[in-house]
Formats: sequence, C-alpha cells, structure tokens
Amino acid sequence: MAQFQVIQTWKTGDAFIIKGILLEGQIRNGMEIYVAFNSSLQMTGSIMDIKKINELYHISIGCSDKDEIELWEMLNLNGNVLKIC
Repeated sequence: MAQFQVIQTWKTGDAFIIKGILLEGQIRNGMEIYVAFNSSLQMTGSIMDIKKINELYHISIGCSDKDEIELWEMLNLNGNVLKIC
C-alpha cells in the first residue's frame, strides 16, 4: 500500500488529475485510490496514467462520464493523504 499527499487537483475532459507527493510505497497504472468518507463508506478510482515531474506525481484517474469527474472535484482533496493499493 502507498500513501500519497495531495497538493492540487484539476479536471480534464475525460479524467481527474491529482498532483502530489508519494509519502511511502510505490504506485503504478491500474492501482486503486481510496477516499474514505467514514468507516463504512469510501470512493475508489483507478489510476490510468502517472507522470513524475521533478519530485511531484500527477496521477490521472479515468472517469466514465462528466458526473464522475465532478464528484471527484467536489471531494476537495487538497491536503489529504490518500491510500493507494
């Protein structure tokens, strides 16, 4: 399992991008990002692409439609630490 500190997020036409720092572990395409709302409810997204620019990673989450992209944006993940498996 990896841990990822979110610095910034933004949306594109067909994906949601999360920029941040890898705190521990390794990440690769196909892994799942977990966002916990509480102990029994969470949201997941599949990593479609990863780019490393300097020491920061840009993770692209593939989304099925614009509503899913909007949902990711509404989570306001800036500053959060996410689990990636």
